[in-house]
Amino acid sequence: MIEKLKNLLVNHNLDNLIPYIENTSYLVIISLISFLLVFLLLNFFFKTLFQSKENKIERHQPKLNEIVEKGEIKISDDNEFVDVLVAIEEEMAAVRELYVGGYISKGVYISETDRLYEKAKIFGL
Repeated sequence: MIEKLKNLLVNHNLDNLIPYIENTSYLVIISLISFLLVFLLLNFFFKTLFQSKENKIERHQPKLNEIVEKGEIKISDDNEFVDVLVAIEEEMAAVRELYVGGYISKGVYISETDRLYEKAKIFGL
């Protein structure tokens, strides 16, 4: 292979480059290393650039109003007392769900329970 390259250089009147052909192994190694580095840099760049943001799930602490579904509370014009009790019961279930899920501490759970109890006590329970 090297002989063919030497003959090619002689044919094109580039005899002065023949001594440098023997020392080209370092050029091959440097070329491979630089190609690998460019490939890794481009790979990293495109992965971070085109990474879909939909894969990142945002976690947030649920709020009490999100858990209490107001659509499920049946409102009747005849008996508002029952409607208030149903709303308090729904809110109590939501607070319990937050506590069991680990989103609120025991102290917050107790204070919310006491607050709902006081609210229900106003209505004569």
